[in-house]
Amino acid sequence: AGESPRLKIVMEHISTDVAVRWVENAPPNVAASITAHHLLYNRNALLAGGIRPHFYCLPILKRERHRAALLKAATGGNPRFFAGTDSAPHTTDRKESGCGCAGVFVAHAAVELYAEAFD
Repeated sequence: AGESPRLKIVMEHISTDVAVRWVENAPPNVAASITAHHLLYNRNALLAGGIRPHFYCLPILKRERHRAALLKAATGGNPRFFAGTDSAPHTTDRKESGCGCAGVFVAHAAVELYAEAFD
């Protein structure tokens, strides 16, 4: 990043507080996208009460502290953090299989999901 200051570098779909801090301290040509599902859900959505395959995505949902750091970054006014919808419309039988497909289908309601996260 520092050796090529005109090269735009985007970290796609960050999911941790470490990534937030890294982007905040990186050179100005570095930015990051944040998905609506990483702003709305933590790993409890995936694991509490049994595995819920429709919350399985990559990067995987993390602890609440990471979700809170992402939300703070997304609402903090730093233009280097922006939306990254990453919609994955897998069929129900592929999501609910023994080796389910990673991804959350959000394209149909991405704007509404971001609005919910920022409410």
